[in-house]
Amino acid sequence: MNIPPARPYTENSEHSLPWHTHFIGQHMQHNYWLYAIIDRVMMANPQIRSVVELGTGAGAVSTVFGLWGIKKEMSVLTIDNVIQNCIGDAPSWLFCDGGFKGKELQTFSPKLPKGSIISAHDLGTEFKHDYHAEALCREGVIEPYHPEWWMENNIQLAIYKKI
Repeated sequence: MNIPPARPYTENSEHSLPWHTHFIGQHMQHNYWLYAIIDRVMMANPQIRSVVELGTGAGAVSTVFGLWGIKKEMSVLTIDNVIQNCIGDAPSWLFCDGGFKGKELQTFSPKLPKGSIISAHDLGTEFKHDYHAEALCREGVIEPYHPEWWMENNIQLAIYKKI
């Protein structure tokens, strides 16, 4: 199988279309040729009966998947939006214990209301403060919350508060 080399997001050459554009008023974090590829995949795979999108961003791809959902009468779930709808404007506790704890914390911390608690389990193994959270702390997004509790009785739970 011949796999083409990856190209950086910033490349704007004969191999790419302009990256940051809009689609139905939504800012896109990809180039719009992605929609043609989505169409190709959906048409070539009629067995697909649902779509689950991780990393909703501004929702442009969600809109495309939503249109496919209407066409095929299938469910389209955007995890980020479901989380945001559940949380609303009230402080919440986001407990990151999935397969990508650092990415979960980095993705959702900025979107949480002020006063929310964000924690990541498996501190020191699957989650590392220096690597996953320190930049968010420096940027004033979150702050460590009672770090003296983090390893108490080896619970391995990093806890932060949304500023």
